[in-house]
Amino acid sequence: MQTMMQIFSDELCKIATKNPQIVGLSADVKRSTGLGQFSKTFPDRYYEMGISEQNMIGTAAGMALEGLIPVTTTYACFSPGRTWEQIRNSICYHKANVKIIGAHIGVGSGRDGATHQCFEDIALMSCLPEMTIFSPATEEEVRLAAQEAFSVYGPVYIRLSARPFEASYPSDVRHPAMVKDGSDFAIIGTGSILGSVMDAVSEFENKHGVLVAVYNTVQLRPLDCEKIKEIAGRYKAVMSVEEHQLNGGFGSMIASEFCRMKGAPILYRVGVDGQFGASMGYEDLYNHLGLSAKDILFSLEQMNAQYAV
Repeated sequence: MQTMMQIFSDELCKIATKNPQIVGLSADVKRSTGLGQFSKTFPDRYYEMGISEQNMIGTAAGMALEGLIPVTTTYACFSPGRTWEQIRNSICYHKANVKIIGAHIGVGSGRDGATHQCFEDIALMSCLPEMTIFSPATEEEVRLAAQEAFSVYGPVYIRLSARPFEASYPSDVRHPAMVKDGSDFAIIGTGSILGSVMDAVSEFENKHGVLVAVYNTVQLRPLDCEKIKEIAGRYKAVMSVEEHQLNGGFGSMIASEFCRMKGAPILYRVGVDGQFGASMGYEDLYNHLGLSAKDILFSLEQMNAQYAV
């Protein structure tokens, strides 16, 4: 199975074929972030910046201000993790047309360990003026997010996990899309953790006969607040699920919108609760961080016990 980075790189090459202003920059990780394909296809438009992520962002900002459309790639723990000041002052302040790819978000490749696992990128990027954020879950959504990124003038951040969720459903990059219909509770998720959500919902429904709607949100900023409120108005309780810290993450965005609603439903949040990652396999790491299907199922059980329908 292709990684999200490889899928993005494939789509980027298609887009760049039609737009000669697009250039690629990597911080010594072109193989693991998928930009190797771009470097072979467009060798005169690829720039190897070495392990100097802050310099890469500054260079990209300068390129953008001269009319190019730079795409920067490295692990999310390094950008935006290490490059936040440069993104804020050199890119967002000038509304520079730079596309920032944060690879290996969340648990990343698993065994790379806590230093290379990023659960804070939504919080870092969502507070920046002018920033657009995409968080795809499937191969189709990665491709659509790439296309949307170049239709937007200004800073764009695309967060890519290692593995896409293998599923097909009507994707809507700009608005929360219904993945599964349901009439009792709702889950609003983002990113490839959607696979764990679907497993948990299937087991829960088989056990209780309670119908759970599932929505996936690709565009986190600007967030379609009206759609979130519309979803919230249909259910007694809503759950947010993300491969990110609870503080400052996607669930916090939803909670902010609920605060503005009269009679908003209860919100359960599933995510990383103030922990660092660890070096272990995917499944063990999801269990360790409370992100597994069984953890989501446990939260559904709690929701059902309190708001039985």
